[in-house]
Amino acid sequence: MKKKLLAALLSAAMVATLLAGCGSKEAEAPVEAPAEEETEAPAEAPAEGDDAEAPAGAEGMHFEIVSKGFQHQYWQAVLKGAQDRADELGVTINFVGPATESDIADQVNMLSNAINQKPKAIGLAALDTKSVTDLLQQSLDAGIPIIGFDSGVPEAPEGSVLANCATDNYAAGEMAAEKVYEAIKDRVANATGTVRIGVLSQDATSESVVNRGLGFVDKIAELVVADGKTATVVGNQRFIDDSKCEKTDGADVEIEVLVPASVDSALSATDCQTLLNKADTIAVYGSNQHSAEGMITGNENLNKFGTGEDQVIAAGFDSGAAIKAAVADGTFLGAITQAPVAMGAALIDALVAAANGETVSDVDTGCQWYTAENMNDPEIAQNLYD
Repeated sequence: MKKKLLAALLSAAMVATLLAGCGSKEAEAPVEAPAEEETEAPAEAPAEGDDAEAPAGAEGMHFEIVSKGFQHQYWQAVLKGAQDRADELGVTINFVGPATESDIADQVNMLSNAINQKPKAIGLAALDTKSVTDLLQQSLDAGIPIIGFDSGVPEAPEGSVLANCATDNYAAGEMAAEKVYEAIKDRVANATGTVRIGVLSQDATSESVVNRGLGFVDKIAELVVADGKTATVVGNQRFIDDSKCEKTDGADVEIEVLVPASVDSALSATDCQTLLNKADTIAVYGSNQHSAEGMITGNENLNKFGTGEDQVIAAGFDSGAAIKAAVADGTFLGAITQAPVAMGAALIDALVAAANGETVSDVDTGCQWYTAENMNDPEIAQNLYD
């Protein structure tokens, strides 16, 4: 069910510069949110009065928020945006997540606990879209509205998830593909044999991660075909089945998607090395922070990434110190950044609206392509975290 969110609410959620200062109102959780001094603000605080007025009746509300965990700094930035906005509105949150993004059963238990707390509303970033279906129905039956963030839940029972605050992940994957293809277009055109473009995906279950991969795969295939070449997808079956790219034997371009058995840094690094050790690989894309960092580790001893004519083009997603350094020194062509702090703020606004029975709709929190040339621009730098 998608409804309209108040225009003022949407504007506040999408403001590029967000409030600073991370408060701490989290209750005990299996994985605790990082302490204030460990989370740097990606954005500067706006001048007083820049934000829209706080929604009426918000003060005193409590929300349970179930994230994908704190394995990556990305979630710390989402937490910061959520906590800042919660402090401003006078609401409290309990922001929890499993130890790793492979711990689907732990997240299911956390969602169950959240429902049992009977909060005004729940925020959910589902690790596995099918694992939470029964609990979503339980929450609906209990009259507790749920707002998705980062990842949607396509299989959700009708009316259980009212809206989603997230990057348009498919479009973000397409953006990465367009930038990568610009760098490899001549290599594809002049190749006398098959060339390979690798895609590293940390899983094949999360809606956000899958869509970033599919957006990249489909756009690369579209661009290849538009230039008179053929393309096919190999590797992980989920991506083969869900891609718009038709299977083509003997294709000019093979788009190989690798997914590790679990969200493990060593496994993702090994997948990267597998791609780099294939002589026909001309580009590799990592569709989130985990996969992009796996690319950096996998390349350490091979040193094949770079922008030279004989090097493999690399592109990442999200930020973090290692990815920013790889972009800055030219190891990566560039990367996609989301707006995690804005996402956290938009989530709180949507939770308040849903709790008040107001109409809500999806919020696209945006994305940008950053390179060594533009990563220090204020509009982009505010969304790059360490």
